[in-house]
Amino acid sequence: MELAQLAVFVRPPAEGAVKTRLQSLLGASGAAALYEAFVEDTIALCDRVRAAGRVDVALWADGLEHEQVTRWGRALAAVPRLQPDGDLGVRMATAFDEGLCRYERVVIIGSDAPTLPLELIVAAFNALDHAPLVLGPANDGGYYAIGATHPTRPCFDGVRWSTPYSLSDTLVANSDLDVALLPPWYDIDEPDDLDVLRAHLSVSPRAAPATARCLRNLAPRSKIGLQQSRRPVA
Repeated sequence: MELAQLAVFVRPPAEGAVKTRLQSLLGASGAAALYEAFVEDTIALCDRVRAAGRVDVALWADGLEHEQVTRWGRALAAVPRLQPDGDLGVRMATAFDEGLCRYERVVIIGSDAPTLPLELIVAAFNALDHAPLVLGPANDGGYYAIGATHPTRPCFDGVRWSTPYSLSDTLVANSDLDVALLPPWYDIDEPDDLDVLRAHLSVSPRAAPATARCLRNLAPRSKIGLQQSRRPVA
């Protein structure tokens, strides 16, 4: 059995289908462009993880038809896998079932936290030396990473996804396991999250260079949109 796998969950960057809660600020095309930048920075993170140790990378997409998904697979030297139908728990359970058949440790991350530091991914794998399950809490009540060791497969029964209770529900569902918790980090789902992201990248643009470039290009359009939305109706 090989040592470790980092599994990345992505979505095809179709306009109107990704980062939908940001569309009121960025428009459908802007939200899709920003999501592509998120994935580009996530792929760069995966490359750094792979360079830091014996870690393979798997790419799980909820659609394989978009040509960008194929490009992401090439960038990771990974054949994209199709996420099964069902909620996030079903999809992650499938990734764990497949990954833990071959690897001693599997850590899953999404593509909504472009500034996620390498140190937190390394910490996730290291935590699995001492606990069968690891979670990285996110700012919205969910989590940016989840990992498990062979033969443990996390339970997702009763988890309320996309709510402030996702992390706490997952802890309840796995109360029979010793769970390691990583330091918290933020992900980007709501318009207010963009303020946090912009503030971070204004100080440290290298934390997510593709995202920083994209935000610079989108900023003028988003400001225009906000100004127009504030004009009084005649």
